[in-house]
Amino acid sequence: MQIDERIYAVGSGWAGCNLTNHYDCDIYLVDCGEKLVMIDAGAGIAVEQVEKLIHFHGFSMRDIEFILLTHTHGDHAGGAKKLQSLTGAELLSHPDSAGYLKSGDQKKMSVDIAVERGLYPPGFKVEPCEARPFKDGETIQVGQVSFTAIDTPGHCSGHNSYLAATPKKRYLFSGDSVFLGGKISLQNLWDCSLEAYAGTARRLNEQEFDALMPSHFGIDLSEGKIHTRRAEEIFNQLGVPGQASDGRS
Repeated sequence: MQIDERIYAVGSGWAGCNLTNHYDCDIYLVDCGEKLVMIDAGAGIAVEQVEKLIHFHGFSMRDIEFILLTHTHGDHAGGAKKLQSLTGAELLSHPDSAGYLKSGDQKKMSVDIAVERGLYPPGFKVEPCEARPFKDGETIQVGQVSFTAIDTPGHCSGHNSYLAATPKKRYLFSGDSVFLGGKISLQNLWDCSLEAYAGTARRLNEQEFDALMPSHFGIDLSEGKIHTRRAEEIFNQLGVPGQASDGRS
């Protein structure tokens, strides 16, 4: 589904618009000219659905030069190894997440507890794979688009957001950090931190961008700053922003 001049959604599950497998996060494809960049890899349960959408828009899997992971929860990283193999793309992630992926540490990625609590099917796991660390403030240039990594902890450790600057527009791919309405995603997990989340809201609101592209629950293509500003305001008032998932039962 094309959602802007250079942006396509090639995956989305129950917490999005149900384009692909129920468990997938929103998977974005950025057209950089001759090459593509994918943001997140979905759960990996039905990768053929993602591949079909990529081909539908006239692209080849081998056009994808990089896959940028926001973090390593199962709905974002479960498809990383399969898509890396299908595309030949270089996988990039936060340095901590790169370590989790290399070792296949299901506990650090909170996949073990998610399976135990029935959030993923029995036997689900994120397969070990190699990712190059994409450090805070580092930028890569792909064709006409630059991508800058922003360290954004709070939802979990090893979480990056990505600022994509095109000749006409700037997009903030916020992963599971800040959502529409300034909402956030707190979970009862070992590395979820409210204090870190407050810092992330401030950090994201300092960025200059037009569109806010979270991994679930909708996007804003022109007034993205409204949402990061709202999250920071609530934290500054010693409050806690609402849960993004409250809008979807």
